[in-house]
Amino acid sequence: AGMLGRAGSVRELIEAGAEVGAKDKAGRTMVHWAGEYGHVEVLKTVEEQCGKEQLKHIMEQPDISGITCAHLASYRGHLEVVRYAVETCGEEVLREKDKDGRTCAHY
Repeated sequence: AGMLGRAGSVRELIEAGAEVGAKDKAGRTMVHWAGEYGHVEVLKTVEEQCGKEQLKHIMEQPDISGITCAHLASYRGHLEVVRYAVETCGEEVLREKDKDGRTCAHY
């Protein structure tokens, strides 16, 4: 649902008790996928349903390669998501490094 931008489905899943921070084999959450595909509405839905602090915690979580939601959004050129990540997590999210030492600016 995060990858496809289905904010309504995300809302329903959260209301049904889905674990928002659940990770796939690559260590990515639905927040990672929403960031990679530019679905800021999914991120806003997570914030509405779970609160800003929980969204911040999930957005700051790296996958197994050390890549965050902001890295993925930067890589794909989704500036609205990058701005939302800064609004949610602070500017330090732009300085977070992946396992190769790359920040959002490198992407």
